[in-house]
Parts: sequence; C-alpha cells; structure tokens
Amino acid sequence: MQLPLQQKCTEFLFEKMPSYDWRKICERSVLIFLAFALFWKGGKSLEATWLLTALAWFCTYVYWWKRPKEDSIPALLWFAVMMFVGFTVLSFLKSSTANYGLDEVLRTGSLALIFFWVMRRRAEEGEKSYFERLVNVLLIALLIAGIIGLFVYFFQPVNRFVGTFFDYRFHTDYWPNAWADYVLLAWPLAAWWALREKFIFLSVLRFCVLGIIIGFLILTYSRGAMIAFVGQVLLWIILVTFAHWKSKTLPWKKALLNSSVTFLVALGLFFSANAVRSQYFPVQSVEEKVTFTADEGKSSVSERSQFWNQAWVLSAEKPLTGWGPYSFRFVQPRLQTSVLATSDHPHNVILKYAAERGWVAALLFLVIVLTILFKAVRHRVNSKQLFLVLGLTGLLAHNMIDFNLQFVAVALLFWMMLGMLAQDIEWVARSKLNKKLVRFFEVTLATTLLVVAIIESQGMVTSSLGRHAEARGDSQKALYWYKQAKNQWMSRDLHLSRAKILYDLRRLEEAKDAISDYFEENKEDPRAWKRLGDILRSLKQVDEGLEVYQIAYELGGKYNDFSVVRARSELLMDADRWEELEETKNEYTALMKEFVDAIENNTHFIALSPNVEEVIELANHFSEIHSRKEAPLYQVLAAKADHFSKLEREKIKARPPGYLW
Repeated sequence: MQLPLQQKCTEFLFEKMPSYDWRKICERSVLIFLAFALFWKGGKSLEATWLLTALAWFCTYVYWWKRPKEDSIPALLWFAVMMFVGFTVLSFLKSSTANYGLDEVLRTGSLALIFFWVMRRRAEEGEKSYFERLVNVLLIALLIAGIIGLFVYFFQPVNRFVGTFFDYRFHTDYWPNAWADYVLLAWPLAAWWALREKFIFLSVLRFCVLGIIIGFLILTYSRGAMIAFVGQVLLWIILVTFAHWKSKTLPWKKALLNSSVTFLVALGLFFSANAVRSQYFPVQSVEEKVTFTADEGKSSVSERSQFWNQAWVLSAEKPLTGWGPYSFRFVQPRLQTSVLATSDHPHNVILKYAAERGWVAALLFLVIVLTILFKAVRHRVNSKQLFLVLGLTGLLAHNMIDFNLQFVAVALLFWMMLGMLAQDIEWVARSKLNKKLVRFFEVTLATTLLVVAIIESQGMVTSSLGRHAEARGDSQKALYWYKQAKNQWMSRDLHLSRAKILYDLRRLEEAKDAISDYFEENKEDPRAWKRLGDILRSLKQVDEGLEVYQIAYELGGKYNDFSVVRARSELLMDADRWEELEETKNEYTALMKEFVDAIENNTHFIALSPNVEEVIELANHFSEIHSRKEAPLYQVLAAKADHFSKLEREKIKARPPGYLW
C-alpha cells in the first residue's frame, strides 16, 4: 500500500505539477484575491495582508521557475521600486514603535513584487486578454459589493455608503472614504468597458452600469472624493479635446448622450437609495456636508492642516528613515493642540511616508508614480492607458488629503493598474538588468516575506486567543495565551493587555515587567506610561509615579486621556503636595475647560467616552479643595460635562438599532 502511494505522490510532484499552466493559475489567483480583498472588509484585516504575501511569493516563484528569460523592466524603475521597499524595511528595523508596522512592510514588499509580475505578465500573455479579464472581474465584484453596500446603507445606522468596507463586529468600523477611493480607481475602467460597445442599446445599458457605480461614489458623501472625481472628469475632457482639436472630429453628440445617461442613473440611484433609507434612519444632508455644518463641522479641514504640519515636523526630526511604519499614531499626539485631534495617519500619502519611512522613501514613491503617469499621457486618447491614468490620478489626488492605501483591496488595484500602465510606456534607453541578480533579489525578498508571515502567524493566532479570553473575563487563560505569543515581532497591544490584567490582579511587579517588555518595542505610547504610573502609584512610589504621569501627559495624554491629569492630581493630593498641585491648577483648569467644550460639542464623539467621567471626578475634587470663590467654576464644569454627555448618550440609545446586526 505504501509503495503505490509514494509512486502517486512522485508522479504528481514531478510529472503532473510541472505540466500545469502555472502562469494562468497565477493570473486567476490574483483576480480571485482581488475580489476577495474587496469583499472581506476591503482588505483591512491582517489576514488579507498575510494572504497577499503568500500570493506575491507564489507569483514570483512561478515566474522565475517557468520563464527562461527575464522581461525587460527599465533598470531605474526596478531599482527605484526595490529601494522604496528597502527603505521601508530599514525604517521598520529602526522603528521607534516596532510593535506595529510589520504588516505595512509585508504589504509594501508584496505589492512591489506583484507590480513587477503584472508588467512581465502582460508582456507575455498579451495586454488585451489580461486587461479585459481584470476589468470583467472588477466590474462584477464591484457591483456585488455595491449591492451589499446598499443593504448596509438601508438597514444600518451609518449614514454614508461604505460598500463592503466595514467590520460588522465594531459599530465604528465603517470606511466610506476607502470605498470612495476604490470607486475612483475603478470607474474609469468601467468607462473604458462601456465605450467599447458599438450597439446603441447595449451601449446605453453599459453606461447605466457606469452610472450605478458613480452613484455608489456619490452616496459616500465624501467631499474630497467628489473633488477628485470632478478632477478626473475635467482631465478626461481636456485630454479628449486636445486629441481631437486639430482633426475636429470630437464626437460631442455621442459624448453628451453617454454622459447624460450616466449621470441620470447616478442621481437616480442617489435619490432612490436615500428615499429607502429615510424609512429607517435619518439621511445625511447634502447642504450640511457642503457648508461644513454636519456633525464633524469644520474639523475635517482644520485638523487635516494640523496633521500635515505635524507630519512635516516629525519628518524633519528623522528625515532618513522616519519614525517607523504606522508610527504616526503614536508620535503625533505629542504635537497635538486640541482635544482628540489625532489620527492613524497625516491624511497625505507623501507626508505619511515621509514621517514614518523617511523622505527618501516618500520621494521614491512620488517619483515612481509621477514618472509613469507623465510618460503615459502621451498615448492616444480612448486607449486603455488613458483610463488607467484617470483612475490612478483620481486616487492619488484624494490621497493628498486622505490615506487609504492600508486597505489591501485599494492598494492591490492601484499597483496592478500602475504596472499595466508602466508596461506599455516606451521607456528611453532601457538598460538591461542582470537576470541572475534580479532573480536573486526578488526570490529572496518574496521568500523572506513569506517566512516572516508564517512565523508571525502563530503569534497572531495565540494572541487572538488571548484577546478572546480577556474579553470573556478569563484572566488566567488570557495570560497563558499572551505568554505563548510574547515573542512575536508585531505584538501590537499584547504587553499592554498583559499589564492591565496583572494590574487588576494586583500582581504589580509582574505588571511592571510587562510594561518593560512593551517599552523594548515602543516608548512613544502614552497609554503605556499611564499604566506604569498607575502601577507606581499603587506601589506608593510617589516621585517616580509623578514623573511617569508627566511623561504620559507630554506624549499625548494631555489632549486624549484626561485620566492622566486626574491620576496625577490625585497622587499629588494623596502625597499632600499642595504647592505642586497649585502650580498645575491653572494649566489643568484650562485643559478641563477645553474637554468640557469638546463634550458639549461632542467633538469626535468624546461625550460617549470615559473622558467624561474623568473630567467630572477631577472637577468635583477641585471644587472640594479650592476656595469657595473658585469652587462654583468646577461645579459648573462638572455639571456641564454630565449634562451634555447624558444628552448625547440618550441620542444614541434612542437611535434605531441596526437591522442586519
């Protein structure tokens, strides 16, 4: 029995497997994964990044296994992309926040390899077949995702269209701007598909499909995306007009018909979708969005300018390698000037890369993209290249005021379209690359990324088990699983969770050790310093506790976590250090007023956060220890925080629940 089984395995491995058309399998795998990433939260989850890494390795390995000669890729372009990856890796190795960012390294390296594969794949298999398959899969997947998004828009409280860019487990995890970016990339390809139809009736149907897709974009209520969309349309008009100017053959009647059908369908979808939604939930006012009188007010504009300035300052401090991938979330709060004005990124793709990976990486990305775009605009109008340019410029424009390339679905489509565009450019004086050298670097990169992903996957699973145990209240089981995952590279908040559990169990020395483990990877996180301050306070180490609380305050606790101020003030009171407390009174009172104003306006939904109780508690303390003349001020602040938070929380309770989950 054993010998036949061995023979079958041998035959399969050495005879059947090599006979498979692995290039076709790669092509289909990429398209299937493109649809999967779109459907699965837009590719926001870590599992999407890990699967992308495996896909990149597979495509790279198959290419070098099956192809006797390397297709010509411009040497400068290849070196620029590899240097972009290299500086991303270097940034992570020197990161100040190494508990995060490994996923960005895996994504960047994998997307670079797929970018190379797309260029070479189209060179052999032919542009037409591969491009058409991509467009067909993309349109089908986009329409299905849009239908899913309509149900979410109709039957869930979120008042902006998100497609499939959501995580149903969390009521805050809806990403309309990321969906808008995906549509900005995709609609020009849908326009190319619609223009190919020659029969009038079928052509009208195709432009109706295009109108539906644009309707999905309008329903996001994304001001930035709509500006980018208008820019795409204007660029299309300019390029078409310029191409037909001398020949005077501009088909304006046909263009007018097509555009009329498209926008009538788009507006029809917009109004009809809102009519259905209005039966279950309030509809976002277009006027309020345009005039910046919606719930977020003008903060989306004012805070963006703050993020840009802060990213510039941070990039100047570490211009070569930056602070590390995904570090902006931790290093930006120290530069904050208003309550909860923080973000995971600076809302600008170039400034994000500059602050996190250094200016070399940022400029390399900019040079790669702009070089390909500028060279491509020389191609004839109505070619595929024109529509690739429109999609890429739309996404790039929107990512000057936002950033959504952390979504695998968006990033993968972006780099695939960029690779398709680069393949058809007539590069001047292509320098030949050494085949063995290129193969060595690409296979080494792909294999290294895959090995890292496999090693890290064990820690991901065990830490996930720990989080689930912690959520159930099973502290011992959570600590067991966290211990198993202790040595993973991308530990994220694992050590903070350990410290919290140990602190709650009053195992204070072990909690200190957990914080020490966290500091080995990240000393920029005010949450860790706050936890250490609580531990030291419990250990009656007053001086050390006050110093640590001050560090937490300066690193970002000031405008994000009022418990830092409350805890430090209470520690001063417990230690009878009234003079020191008096020195901080004016500063802390002014900050308390800012928090109360934010609660009154529910800035970033602060009225729903624990900051409310922290403000009330400290205000009550201050009203008791300060003079009768000053006490009413703190009583009023406490009353206002309590009143306005209750109003906002009652609104949430009164809001109809979601009908889907």
